[in-house]
This record gives sequence, structure tokens and C-alpha cells, in this order.
Amino acid sequence: MMTCYTISATKANRLYWLGRYAERVYISLHLLRRYYDKMIDGLPEDYEGFYEKLDANNPYPDMESFRLGYMYDDKNPCSLISGLTAAYDNAVVLREEITSETFSYIELSLNFLRKSAEKKDANITDLQLITDYLLAFWGSVDERIFNEQVYNILKIGKLVENIDMHIRFDYPFFRIKEAYESLIKCGENEEELFDHMIEKHLGELLVEDVYDLYHVQNMEYKAKLLKYLNHLVLL
Repeated sequence: MMTCYTISATKANRLYWLGRYAERVYISLHLLRRYYDKMIDGLPEDYEGFYEKLDANNPYPDMESFRLGYMYDDKNPCSLISGLTAAYDNAVVLREEITSETFSYIELSLNFLRKSAEKKDANITDLQLITDYLLAFWGSVDERIFNEQVYNILKIGKLVENIDMHIRFDYPFFRIKEAYESLIKCGENEEELFDHMIEKHLGELLVEDVYDLYHVQNMEYKAKLLKYLNHLVLL
């Protein structure tokens, strides 16, 4: 049974970003495996294109340094270790709200990644355990968090990040639509967190025919989608 008590704006912000960072790392692991396979086949432009989709400059001169850097470079805000560290920094403050069990899966993920970094393990497939821990984290969110507001804000962060990454990496419309519909449903319970004018603009842009026509070649359309999406939540 869900309960509800008002949480502080600071903790609401941390919940939102915990959801975003956890989902960012989860999707990045999936994408990195896909790009890793292409790089093995000798397509160097693939790792350069990876950073272009993130709106970031590629700081690495070759495939090997890209692979290690994207996994373990704590000075790179796009890296897996930076994302997990940010998730941990938020989760540790929220242990009471999310429960110690839910927190433990973020902690386990970061500890495993740090050990892999010490060994400079460049094989992305060896990080499968982190994917498993993150799936367990969201399973624990579903099973252990009974405060409706805490649950909704975590899910809102997750869904915003899911849509953001899927737009950046040109996923098909039905994947975007499914996540967006879930996001709007979560927002119905937390109406004060959404900018409803931006929600209206997003709804007008997220139309299948328009998305299929513009999302790959029209960078202005994609940039507008991402701008509205990342300003939707008032946290």
C-alpha cells in the first residue's frame, strides 16, 4: 500500500537525479556493448559518433583509450564511473527514503566498477554484473518503496533519461512513445513538478510522422525535443 508524505525540495531533486543517473548508466552499458562490437569490426568513426550524439567533444585519440575512458575516466562527466558516482552520491543521502536494500545495489555497482578500473579491464562484457545490479535496483524500487511521491519522482527521473538517450541514439518512435506515455502518467500524480506549457510543446513534437521524418537528419528538431524534455521537470 502506497503512503504519502511531503519531502523537501532538495531530496526531490536528488531523487530525480538518482533516477536519471541510474538509467543513464544502464542504457550507456547497452549502447557501449553495441558500439564495442562495431569497433571490433574496425569502424573507428563509430566511437567518434558516440560522443557527437551526447553533444560532447570526444577527448580520446583512439578506440582503446575511448573504451577505457568511457568506462573509467572520472574526469569525464559522460563516463560510466562518473554516472555511477553521481548516482551513489545522491542515493547515500536518500538511504532512509529508498531503503538500505535499494541503496545497496548502487553501492555494489560502483564498487564493482572501481575494481574493474583498477585492473583496467577493457572488456565491456565483463561489466554485465553492473547491468544486473541496476535491474535489481529498479526491482527493489518497485518492491520496497511505499511512499508514492518518492516512487514517482524516481520513476520520472528514469523516464526522462530513458527518452533523452533514446532520442540521442535514434531509437524508433514506438520506444520513445512508450516511455513518454509512462512519464506523463507519472506526472499526473506530481502535477506541480511539470511545466505544462513545455509538456504541450513536447506533445506537439512527439508525433510519429514528424519524428520519423526529422529525428535523424534534422538536428534542429532533435535539439528542440531534447531542450523541451530537459526543461519539463521543475527540479
